Amino acid sequence: MHRGQVRPQSWVFSLRLLSLWLLLPVSSVWADAFAMFERPQQLHPDRVLVLVAEIKNCGFCERVKQDFLLPLSRNSEWSSRFQVARIDLDSPHKMVDFAGQATSQKAFSASLGADFSPTLMFLNPLSGARVGEDIVGLVTPDFYGFYLQQQIARAHERLSQ
Repeated sequence: MHRGQVRPQSWVFSLRLLSLWLLLPVSSVWADAFAMFERPQQLHPDRVLVLVAEIKNCGFCERVKQDFLLPLSRNSEWSSRFQVARIDLDSPHKMVDFAGQATSQKAFSASLGADFSPTLMFLNPLSGARVGEDIVGLVTPDFYGFYLQQQIARAHERLSQ
């Protein structure tokens, strides 16, 4: 081999590394596709609020958002029924609750009884009342999507009544 020539194996390896590097920003964008919950006035009143209670660096939370919530939110059949927001179980970040009171995300999640990450809560976007059963954890990934759709459909039906 002459000086300046690239070995075929190193070229392929470099291409693979570049491919992985290019995918990283996309994954980060997907993870941040859902905004942090800050005030109920930002919500659509006719869509169930799926509030994701999470902690930082939670792999299960990322999987729930990327594998289940994101694809469902991009599906036109489902996207008109629900909206997603996140809340950090440990964050002192200030927000406004459904009663219009200033609080922290940590205190708000405690008031909702959320103490496990991830917890999906199905709430009325106007009152904050639960309109569905919480989904706690990611115990059965094979059935998670079905159960999530079932909860969104039921919650949306209750919201429409």
